[in-house]
Amino acid sequence: MPVIMGQYGVEELARRLAKMRFNRAKWHVRNLDPKCRLDVFRVAVGNEWHTRYTLPTLNLRITLVERREQKGNDKRGIKARFRYVEARVEPIPEHLLPKPRGEEFLLT
Repeated sequence: MPVIMGQYGVEELARRLAKMRFNRAKWHVRNLDPKCRLDVFRVAVGNEWHTRYTLPTLNLRITLVERREQKGNDKRGIKARFRYVEARVEPIPEHLLPKPRGEEFLLT
């Protein structure tokens, strides 16, 4: 049975993750829930790159957002750098929640 966090807990977690560096935030999210699942890793959405984790025990979906920056010039070459900017914490949508065992046989 998923644990439901309050709105204050969700906002506090997002603030705490936003202060960390990307790798530290990644490991912190993975250690929050033993059933944590990596959904997407650095998928481009507009000008942002998203890494999304699903935490089914806590009923949360956490998205770590990075922005791509280009450094350098034409002589030395242009290098891409990913800057971690924010964390988005939201509850898992209802249609993505797993059904409890035993209910699949009751549906007729």
